[in-house]
Amino acid sequence: MKMDDVPLKVKLILYIGFSVLIVMAATTAIIISTSTSQHEELAYKKSIEKASNYANQFNSDMQANMAIARTIASTLTVYNSSDRDEVNDILREVLVDNPNLIGTYTGFEPNAFDGRDAEFAGTEGYDSTGRLVPYWNKIGGTMFVEPLIDYESSDYYQLPKQLEQEVLTEPYLYQGELIVSYVSPIMREDEFVGIGGVDVSLNYIDEIVSNVTAFETGYAFTTSNTGILLSHPVHKEWIGTQTLNDFDDPEITRMAEDILVGQGGHIETIDPTTGENAIIFYEPVRTGNYSFILVIPEEEMLADVTALRNELIIISSLALIFMAGAAYLVAISITRPINDIVSNFGDISDSALKGDLGRRAETEVEVDLRKIPSGLNEILDSLQTYSDELEKANEELKSLDQMKDVFLSNVSHELRTPLTSIKGYTQNVYDESLGDVNDQQKTSLGTVIRNADRLRRLVDSLLYISKAQAEVIEYNFKECQMAEIMNNTIMDTIMLVEANDLHIEKKIPSDLPTIEADKTRLVDMLNNLVDNAIKFTPPGGIITLGVYEEERYLHLTVHDTGIGIPKELIPNLFRKFYQIDSSIRRKYGGTGLGLYICKKIVDAHSGEIWIESETDQGTTVHIRLPKSRNGGEASGNMEVSGSVEINGNEE
Repeated sequence: MKMDDVPLKVKLILYIGFSVLIVMAATTAIIISTSTSQHEELAYKKSIEKASNYANQFNSDMQANMAIARTIASTLTVYNSSDRDEVNDILREVLVDNPNLIGTYTGFEPNAFDGRDAEFAGTEGYDSTGRLVPYWNKIGGTMFVEPLIDYESSDYYQLPKQLEQEVLTEPYLYQGELIVSYVSPIMREDEFVGIGGVDVSLNYIDEIVSNVTAFETGYAFTTSNTGILLSHPVHKEWIGTQTLNDFDDPEITRMAEDILVGQGGHIETIDPTTGENAIIFYEPVRTGNYSFILVIPEEEMLADVTALRNELIIISSLALIFMAGAAYLVAISITRPINDIVSNFGDISDSALKGDLGRRAETEVEVDLRKIPSGLNEILDSLQTYSDELEKANEELKSLDQMKDVFLSNVSHELRTPLTSIKGYTQNVYDESLGDVNDQQKTSLGTVIRNADRLRRLVDSLLYISKAQAEVIEYNFKECQMAEIMNNTIMDTIMLVEANDLHIEKKIPSDLPTIEADKTRLVDMLNNLVDNAIKFTPPGGIITLGVYEEERYLHLTVHDTGIGIPKELIPNLFRKFYQIDSSIRRKYGGTGLGLYICKKIVDAHSGEIWIESETDQGTTVHIRLPKSRNGGEASGNMEVSGSVEINGNEE
């Protein structure tokens, strides 16, 4: 028995190892990738959660401190007793009741408290101005009161005064203590009269954060929003003096930029404390624009991930080596006959793509594969038959399409003559050239005239489509003034605008350049757009025709205040015969040709057209047309005349 006659099933049984090899390799790769990714993701997630939890804890503390400052300011805002001793008692009591505070204070503008500043100038507890500026604090351990200092220049007073809102200052050193001030303005009758605030020592943050650990040797510290270190477990001398930018590390600098805008994240860099590769996580403390920073050695964080990956790689490598021999034999046995079939199919495919369906597949192949080329040959036979029938049907369709175009063109031409007569005689009667008519008759005649115009535009649209398909449309390009074109459009549509209780405006700047265009076609285009706007704008709405100059174009707009168009449907609006749904066709009428014709006219002028719209928000159609090469200008003042705006599920 020839080898070619041996069933492929037998060969697969002998060399099944090949498939096992592929499956095992793919499965092992997926397991390694998935397992290590999950372990790595879990390690990152735990670190981020830890940083976020501490950040939220400090955020709550700072919100509570700001609430105390706000309470002091609110109390003094409505305080009317003018008793300075009572104010001092209030501040001292707040300091006693809140052991986390290091100071409480208030500061009033000159004579803003009781008008008696001169009486207290230079007395105990006051400075030379006599202003009410008591600062109750327990810096050094003993509670005492002293006047505020540097309030005419320091942020803790000047920022609330300038901004008239609550302020949390940057950390600063005061009498050897790193503190931060929470300040709220005192406003009376919308006028700034002073501040109420509290000071908090940041030493407690260092005490808490310095004891935070992560994995084996990871540690944490905090910074202000400008990168000033507020705590550090090792380098205490950095607190209040060192900033993140001082480390001269691009990644740490990027972290500092994120912290400045209150953004969290993580970086991978060299730890400036240990000199080892580390992953640094940072989370914002929202109230104070501070950040909690967690530093974890990369080796510790990913140790479990690395160990798991190594074990899986060793196991997979042994299995792959074991299956290599079987895989080699399977490859030799299967590759040759399959390659022959693929090569033969490739030749047939190339011929078919070139239109030649006469070639057939070679059937002298292994017994288990013979049905494949035989089946392909049967398919090719059927395709040849269908191809012949399709070609014949296509020729018939072309003939029918030509007949349809001729019919439309003939019917449109035949309709124009009676329409012209109907319009002309009706206009004569309407103008009372043939005798007087009463108001009711004149209204009816106006309706006939408007609908005759609409019917004429429909016939013109059908003629345009017919000519476009026959490629016989001619354009008469010459210098045109946009003001004249827009005036013609308004004259053509004003009766329909008024009949629908709308208002139309035109906005045309003076000294507009002229354009090279077919004026008649542009009037037709604008008529179509205004007609759409009228149809889809409720009574009382506004339609606005506008134009302004760009570098190389004139930019036209037709805006309405109508029903709008869903954004996802706008790309379809310029398709021939397209309307959004059947209910629109029934309610508003139309053939779906208007915007299609507008786009054809704009394309012929080497311009652009697009639509901006939202449901119930109106619609704006934009047209951009090239300016004339000679840069001529068309005079015209900015004009506004009656009408309303439109929106639209356009034709």
